Amino acid sequence: MPTSETGWEVTGITSAEQFFSALAEILPLPAYLRFEGTSISPDIRAMLESNAVAPTLQIASGTIWPKPAVFHVLATVNSIREISELAGRHAESEICDHFHAYNESHLLMQWYDAFDLPLLISDCIPEESVCGFCRRIGVSYTRRRPA
Repeated sequence: MPTSETGWEVTGITSAEQFFSALAEILPLPAYLRFEGTSISPDIRAMLESNAVAPTLQIASGTIWPKPAVFHVLATVNSIREISELAGRHAESEICDHFHAYNESHLLMQWYDAFDLPLLISDCIPEESVCGFCRRIGVSYTRRRPA
């Protein structure tokens, strides 16, 4: 389920710490974060488990084998700050392989192969927010158009 056929494509994100430190500025809260990974570090796993909530949106898994761990977390300023601080001490692959953000009705962000492929952002996020987010973490974005 893509975020939508149109929206924003962000390229060049390589630092989880930078990404998560700016996330609260672009995400309309309340939102949910979905972390999927096969090598999530023990302390990140513990943080995600302690903040886990029941999923409110079904999102296709990005990994078939080995079976990944999947966590849905309510995004708050505090939970985003905590994951950002942990990200500063870990490789990106120890945080997640795939990342999504969503609200009650649809995906806001879709990021299969996080930190390698482009981050896709829904067009319900205003361009000014995308621009500020990208400027803060030093990356670029383009408009996605229907194929």
